[in-house]
Amino acid sequence: MRTTFFKLWVHGIFHIAENSVLIDPELEPLLHLEIEKRLIEQGCEVAAVNGTPDHVHLLFTQNPLLTLHETIRFVQGITQRWYHLHDFKTGWYKFKWQDAYCAYSVSEPGLEHARFYIEKQTIVHQELNYWEEIERLNILHKVDLADEEAEADIQSWHNRYSFKHIGKEFL
Repeated sequence: MRTTFFKLWVHGIFHIAENSVLIDPELEPLLHLEIEKRLIEQGCEVAAVNGTPDHVHLLFTQNPLLTLHETIRFVQGITQRWYHLHDFKTGWYKFKWQDAYCAYSVSEPGLEHARFYIEKQTIVHQELNYWEEIERLNILHKVDLADEEAEADIQSWHNRYSFKHIGKEFL
């Protein structure tokens, strides 16, 4: 067979760096449009972009000619620079994405569920914080958390934030 068939949907999540300002509510929809624009520029189909003041969720197809890391780093770099140019309230260079990111595969039948989940981020985050959300997504996607550094980071955040219960209807 000489033809390659490829379609990989990715649910990606970027969080702001610890010393970063939160995403300005006035800039948030424009930032989401910029993220979508940059993903399309990279040859990705975009199904959803949404988030909260401290992180953003993306649902897109991965370009088979690029690595996922290349795609995410490109989008993070360009949108961080875009934010610096458009943030007139806090001053330049106070917004920064965290170097780490999350990425989960999404099957075609699960696409609508993932899109709904991303679109309902404000509802999700009325019940749980970012780190609880990531923990639940990692469990759902059976991500191996054996890495000691990852475990230490999660434990550190558990100690800082209070926890509430949320039903599985969002995860």
